[in-house]
Amino acid sequence: MSPAATKTTASPPEWPQFLAALRRARARLSEDPTARLSLAQYLLVAPLLDAPGRSVGELAAHAGVASPTATRMLDALERDGHVRRVPGEHDRRCVELRLTRSGRRVAAAERARYQAKGAELFAALEPDEREQAARLLGRLAELMEEL
Repeated sequence: MSPAATKTTASPPEWPQFLAALRRARARLSEDPTARLSLAQYLLVAPLLDAPGRSVGELAAHAGVASPTATRMLDALERDGHVRRVPGEHDRRCVELRLTRSGRRVAAAERARYQAKGAELFAALEPDEREQAARLLGRLAELMEEL
């Protein structure tokens, strides 16, 4: 093993500050009076905008929640008229989830709201910071998936 591989690198002091700011931002986004879905609900159903007919397990994995948690959230979204469960196209023992017309409208509005907030945040950076941020955020996302 190389000396570089055995050397421990401490996280920067800004790391806890960044994580706390991220947590507060998530809370603010969910508390926004214009929000029709919480961030957790949006992250759960967002894949249905692009690929309807996903399973609870697929949606749970995408949102980073346990299947029972996803089931409870989807039950509430179904009661609110945003999603519906349908028998699987290829296997009727499986259940697929689809957005209703109102669910599609609400999820698309939430996607637009989150994209606008992201664009606003990115626009506040200098051009060279934008390039660095895009590269580093992608790399950090890859590394965080390994945690």
